[in-house]
Amino acid sequence: MKLIWLIVAVLFGIGELLTPSLTLIWFSIGAVILIFLSGFINSIIMQIFLFAIISISLLTIATRKMVKKDENHKYNTNLQAIISKRGYVKKEILPNKTGIVVLDSEEWTAISFYNEVIEQDASVEVVKIEGVKLVVKYATNE
Repeated sequence: MKLIWLIVAVLFGIGELLTPSLTLIWFSIGAVILIFLSGFINSIIMQIFLFAIISISLLTIATRKMVKKDENHKYNTNLQAIISKRGYVKKEILPNKTGIVVLDSEEWTAISFYNEVIEQDASVEVVKIEGVKLVVKYATNE
């Protein structure tokens, strides 16, 4: 029976390698545990029952831990990384009009956060992004 559980473990391990999620590995671990337990338990039905309980328990516990860890993770996309960056105004920003801001040597269309005039060559900070436009304000000296 130990050989059967070893084959089951290997098959689930191969299945795990072919999938992008951590799901089948817990069944592989359950089968490895049953390799040892099968020496003490003769009933095949009891072994299958224990395999199911152990594997599903491991899957449930691991999934809950991963979901809880993932809840507090803040994903940083490229656009989110731009917020709070500083640049300078290449083309003056007028109220209700767009101007051009240079940020890390890239030119962006920008509008003023306070709907005010921001003069050319002024240092600005990105407050947020609206569509494809940066929303900027005068940079504060820190």
